[in-house]
Amino acid sequence: MRKPTMTAGLVTLCVTLAACGGTPGQNTDIGSGSAGKAADAVYQKLNNMPEAQARAEALKEAKSAGGTVSLYTSMNADIADKVTAEFTKQTGIKVSTYRGHSEDVLQRTLQEASANRLGADVVETDFAEMDALGGKKVFGGYSGAGGKQIDSRYHYDSWIADRLNILVDGWNTKLMSPNDLPKSWEDLADPRYKGKISIEQTDNDWYENVTKWWKDHGKSDQEIEQLWQKIVANAKVVNGHITMADLLAAGQTALNVENYSYEYAVVAKKGAPVADVVPGGTNPVPAFARPNGVGVTAAAKHPAAAWLFADWVLSDGQKVLVQQGLTPASKVPGDTTTQGLNVVPFDTAGYEAQQKTWADQWDRLISSTPKLK
Repeated sequence: MRKPTMTAGLVTLCVTLAACGGTPGQNTDIGSGSAGKAADAVYQKLNNMPEAQARAEALKEAKSAGGTVSLYTSMNADIADKVTAEFTKQTGIKVSTYRGHSEDVLQRTLQEASANRLGADVVETDFAEMDALGGKKVFGGYSGAGGKQIDSRYHYDSWIADRLNILVDGWNTKLMSPNDLPKSWEDLADPRYKGKISIEQTDNDWYENVTKWWKDHGKSDQEIEQLWQKIVANAKVVNGHITMADLLAAGQTALNVENYSYEYAVVAKKGAPVADVVPGGTNPVPAFARPNGVGVTAAAKHPAAAWLFADWVLSDGQKVLVQQGLTPASKVPGDTTTQGLNVVPFDTAGYEAQQKTWADQWDRLISSTPKLK
């Protein structure tokens, strides 16, 4: 188990929380009040029931409490709509969804929790933000049968990974021929990529993982620094993975150095000339599998519905994620979302140990890089 840590911007955020009724630097601990105790009682009861009985009881209680659940997520909006629609179809529970960047989900949840006005029953977002929320005691205790289908390496202190965001390069097939494509990250330092590549503004964890990969494969600090300087000099910066994919689809950039594989699939389904594997079906550049997770909130207004959604997305919902092009955290028959990709482990522990350092280094590195909107 990892110890939860703050994201790079969380220290600054904590100062603003004082205006919302919170105290900078202190845990929100929303589970300590009456709402938290009531939610915890529901979670503990459901966690201790046999699988089928727990699902039935959760559904019964969820319907008696209004038949709704509030979800905060960083999923692509189109995908989130389809996933929640399937949950509603299978359970009859309606989902009220707030969707934003992972940083937005974090900030909104923390601000509401600090003011004791938490709107989320369940949160689903990136690992760093999930750990930050766990560290502020925002999550309650889910340990249903659905979670047991997920490999133990994806079980964290107060949440469980439901999907993996595969960070990989992708390109516009009208602007990049197979012969033009990089075979490694090192290739991106070549002057021939000047002005053709884009990188995401907040992906400092990807930066840490590539740096670590190079170190593990024998490169010196000086060699790594030179490579990064050359890559960044060739690149333009984009804020947001959806925006990156849209710009790529429109031909405003030729190659995304790193983006989520499912974002390529989303625009490709709409007819955009975008791919992350060559016609032969492979991509040799290492792709990182970054975990995203789900957690029930400690003072959820609809704890039974929150528990039910978490249990569903970690079990039956895994197939639904695959149908939407997402990579599940469990093994799902027929899943081809990583087919042809060179997927390597994502270093969550190493990144979290020095999060702010990596974030600051990345910000300095791209500070003078042109921005695309």
